[in-house]
Amino acid sequence: MLDVLAATGAETFAHGTGIAWLALDLSALGALVAFACIRHAKYSIKFRLIWLTMAAVSLGGVGLWLANSVALLAMRVHDSTMRYNVALGAAAAAVAVVGVLAGLLICGRTLQAPRLIIGGLTMGLSVGLSTFLTLDAVAVQGTVDESLGLIGVAVLESMALCTATLWAAQVMRRVPMRVLVSVLFAVGVAAVYYTAVAALTFSIDPGIRTPTGMPLFDLVFPMFVLGALGLTVPITAVMVAPDRRDAVAPVRQPVSVR
Repeated sequence: MLDVLAATGAETFAHGTGIAWLALDLSALGALVAFACIRHAKYSIKFRLIWLTMAAVSLGGVGLWLANSVALLAMRVHDSTMRYNVALGAAAAAVAVVGVLAGLLICGRTLQAPRLIIGGLTMGLSVGLSTFLTLDAVAVQGTVDESLGLIGVAVLESMALCTATLWAAQVMRRVPMRVLVSVLFAVGVAAVYYTAVAALTFSIDPGIRTPTGMPLFDLVFPMFVLGALGLTVPITAVMVAPDRRDAVAPVRQPVSVR
């Protein structure tokens, strides 16, 4: 994989692997918080949509989009200045959050194979699209070619990852298992991201003027801070909300006849 990434004309780990590990940790944390919110949504009626929305923001916004954006900080394209298209970046974030929410709603409260597959495919296509929008938001002094074959591989990885994630959200109840699945989710997100990076080939012309847009760090750093702070909302909600796992329907009392 490293040889394939090197052939793209970009140095994927230009600043070491520390940023990649940070992105991995961020992805796992977002997934862990999302699983807790999904668990509460399973047993909530009045606030189900709120719980699922917080799960979608944690999983899609932080665990996917923000993690990918942080990973981009480690990339350097040789002989070119890199800029970031804010509009495409915002579109990538929106697609990730909406796609995850749609997948959760389609999957439903109980494990049903047809709903799981449709929800996983919907969520997976959204995650794949969000990943490529994030990469497309990077502007360089030159052109970028894409390998359709690797794009297809990345999308298939994304659909498999999302289907497995929805299944795990339905069946995993113990906290240690949720932690393990969150780590596996982060590894899957990284696999989709680096496969998508490998699908790009940069052709640089230093004579071309500097592209328009923001320096990537100027956007990602404040979004990283806001995303980390934003996770405190669902974390606090999970901690203070009553545990409904043992809730049962009230038993109907027999009517006494006098």
